Amino acid sequence: MMNSQLFISKIRCSTVLLPNWTDKSDFIIDDHVDVWRLPIDKIKSKIKNFLKFLSPQETQMMNKFKKESEKVHYILGKGFLKFLTSKYLDCAPMDIEIELGMNDKPYIKDVNEFNFNISYAQNWVIFGFCNEEVGVDIEYVDKKFDFFPLIHEWFTQPEANFIERAYSPRHEFFKLWTRKESLLKATSLGKVKDLQMINCLDGIQFIPYEVGRGFTDWKIKSLLMDELYLLSISFPVHLRKMRFFEIH
Repeated sequence: MMNSQLFISKIRCSTVLLPNWTDKSDFIIDDHVDVWRLPIDKIKSKIKNFLKFLSPQETQMMNKFKKESEKVHYILGKGFLKFLTSKYLDCAPMDIEIELGMNDKPYIKDVNEFNFNISYAQNWVIFGFCNEEVGVDIEYVDKKFDFFPLIHEWFTQPEANFIERAYSPRHEFFKLWTRKESLLKATSLGKVKDLQMINCLDGIQFIPYEVGRGFTDWKIKSLLMDELYLLSISFPVHLRKMRFFEIH
């Protein structure tokens, strides 16, 4: 049972305005975070190029999916991930082995100081790369989704008040939701039931020791992408720089 009185870790939440997305990268990770966005509709025609990077076991798993969209997500989440990772690690994509760690968070086998995270939403796949822990989450701002019943179930009271009074409650709901999800993915410690204990409003907030991974402080950056997608990235607070890349 989580001790709600033990608030030691801090998070610093803010919004990124109009980031510069580029397709040029040096594939060097130092004291920064790299974020890649991949438009599925534009990459579908090249999907076979990444099938060859899947291991026999991964290919077998991919063939179990019945929906074409699930197969595409799986191929991009494995094959394209290996393609990008091979650029950073200067190795062959086929040599990269992906395994599952705590709370099923994926990592590269036998590689230290290189981490990644993936998130999907409708037409986009997002990859985050960092020498330290990183979490990414993207959500489609669904106009049909009835989010109001969830406000008091998954958000703190200050967050609930903020959403209800916002100019666009729907956008603020998804922004705060992606912040919480990206943090839980970065720490690989939290669970969905912890969402109501994480205050992700702008500024510096205190979070439970267990969720924040001890004495580690975190930075959470959010941005609105294409007006219909909200994206958040969580990473250790001492990392100062973010770079944004896209695949054409």
